[in-house]
Amino acid sequence: MENKISKKILDYYQQLFDEYGVSPQSLGWGPNKGKQSIRFKILCQIGELSNTSILDVGCGFGDLFGYLRYQKIKVNYHGIDINKNLVNVGKIIYPSSSLECRDFEKKKFKKKFDWVLASGITSHGSTYPHLTSIMKEMFRICKKGFSINFVSDNVDYRTKDLFYSSSEKIISITKSISNRFILRHDYMPFEFTLYVYKNNKRTKNHIFTEVINNSKSELDDCKWLPYNRN
Repeated sequence: MENKISKKILDYYQQLFDEYGVSPQSLGWGPNKGKQSIRFKILCQIGELSNTSILDVGCGFGDLFGYLRYQKIKVNYHGIDINKNLVNVGKIIYPSSSLECRDFEKKKFKKKFDWVLASGITSHGSTYPHLTSIMKEMFRICKKGFSINFVSDNVDYRTKDLFYSSSEKIISITKSISNRFILRHDYMPFEFTLYVYKNNKRTKNHIFTEVINNSKSELDDCKWLPYNRN
């Protein structure tokens, strides 16, 4: 089944590349400007990326590398894609990037990355078992967490080429992986992004310790509640 899905995805993007060449449309994105930027922005808001290692799954041309460079976010970036033609063009566009033709479900990584990010890999030729496999593998090879975006099934029109994900089903899959996650459906009406975190250590009163450590505001109730001084 996975081989059939991989071939279907590969054929789909190759067809787009043959038609559009070096263009966001070859990656399945429409011609509207700004959408790729907002997708990357939301994807990268999972946590502090500076001076970390990032694996970009389904990197296409490696445009996430270009976005991070433009935003002056210094990372150790590595991008992978199953389409060698997209990767080869990406190496020309971004000669200082690290890009590889690789199916990470078949050729699994031994090393781990701080963050694993994926944009656009869920919307064509997917199934829920396939998405489960992808998400579990992303979680396995991340140190801090992973972020991935989806086309929502809560839409006002559908096209035959897209896979529309139910946020409820994605949450159900996520719960089998981690109990610390965020689902964002606040930036575009027909898409959502999922953040899943590796560190789920918690305090005695059941607050995730990483949330406390990263907090910039006061979290001691006794210091601001006038009736709770104990």
